[in-house]
Amino acid sequence: MAFKHRRGFVKESEEYALEFREELNLKPHDALDPIELANWLCVPVVALSEHPTIRPEEKQYFATIGQDDFSAATINLRTRREIIHNDSHHPFRQNSNVAHELAHIILGHPPKPPMLKDGCRNFDKRLEREAHDLGFTLLVPKPAALYAVENIRDDEQACEFYGVSNSLLTFRVRKSDAQRWAKNRAFKRIV
Repeated sequence: MAFKHRRGFVKESEEYALEFREELNLKPHDALDPIELANWLCVPVVALSEHPTIRPEEKQYFATIGQDDFSAATINLRTRREIIHNDSHHPFRQNSNVAHELAHIILGHPPKPPMLKDGCRNFDKRLEREAHDLGFTLLVPKPAALYAVENIRDDEQACEFYGVSNSLLTFRVRKSDAQRWAKNRAFKRIV
């Protein structure tokens, strides 16, 4: 069975994305830098390679053979949170990683230890899916997907403009139904 968000989640995600753009003096279709949003939300973002408490051999591992083992994490420091992200990833992936962690914070997801007592990863499918989808929406909300379809020549340029991977852009164009919206708008201009 396909995953289904709680009622109103998709609309809420779009509203967050547009509200944050407005607060940052951006147009609805402008690119959003997740680090800038984190700064505005007073959430420190630290690159893994620069984190003062992570040992050099751990940094080296996550920058090389263990690169796929760690993307980003939100660390809870009593009354505040901090995001650590793997800066050895492609810049577009880093944007997605930081946006995902910001989504957890924005949605008020409760902090949880990364591992369970039995050694398994502490993974809540619903919370992770919400963070995934809101993170993607923060980077490419519906007006941005529509702008990409109508005004940017090809997907590669759109990915560069928004600082996202092709799979993220494709996902958001499909989820927002931007292709159909663009066709309808073009048809209305002709008629």
